[in-house]
Amino acid sequence: MIKSILFIGAFFFSFYSLSQLITTQSQTKSKISFDTSTYLYFDTDIISSFRSLAPNEAHLNTPLGIRSDESRLICSSFTIGISLPLNQFIKVNSGLSFIQNGEAYNWSSSINDSTYNYNSKYRYIGLPISLSTAYGKKLKLHISAGIIPGIFSSYRQQLDWTDADGSEYDEEIKIQNDLNFFNLAAQGSLGIEYYFKAFSFRMSCIYRQQLNNTYKEFEDYIHKSCGMGGRLTLTYFL
Repeated sequence: MIKSILFIGAFFFSFYSLSQLITTQSQTKSKISFDTSTYLYFDTDIISSFRSLAPNEAHLNTPLGIRSDESRLICSSFTIGISLPLNQFIKVNSGLSFIQNGEAYNWSSSINDSTYNYNSKYRYIGLPISLSTAYGKKLKLHISAGIIPGIFSSYRQQLDWTDADGSEYDEEIKIQNDLNFFNLAAQGSLGIEYYFKAFSFRMSCIYRQQLNNTYKEFEDYIHKSCGMGGRLTLTYFL
């Protein structure tokens, strides 16, 4: 009799323990989910910008000259937008972007004080469109990919040089009539996002690749900007 009571007690204790374990696991799993919130967001991008550059063989096949020795330039871009859920897994994001691409050139003589340096920045107003997903608990893995149609806003090239005697000069060029009015780029990002009660904060690695030529059809070069860097995003839930 005592053995039976002990057996029944052990059975119910084991059943209770198992049910508690399953309940705990279910509660834990329920906290892991895809992000389906609607929010406003603000992106700040800092990228190491460069370009692919080749002679336009359909036109004059002009040699690259000193442009073959250009280097990367750090550029910043900014976006404000809205993120909306399409379903329980995927969200669509769009907004308004201020985008900068660029490159630099630095040269110094080994025999005297001569130097020649410039950096060129191409600025666009863009309408980014992307799909994204985020999965996790409060800390979620965030993945995004999309395109950025844009229109040319401005061009700025800052030059400075010194002659053989060490005299310094500088110039700024803002007019560039050979640039394409329309710009199209693809971009992707991978990052982590922490969710608070009313907002979230995200850190991502991004890559951006221009798909069309920066210059007009019958200009000397085929120029396509590209860049990789970091993005900080602040969101506000609606």
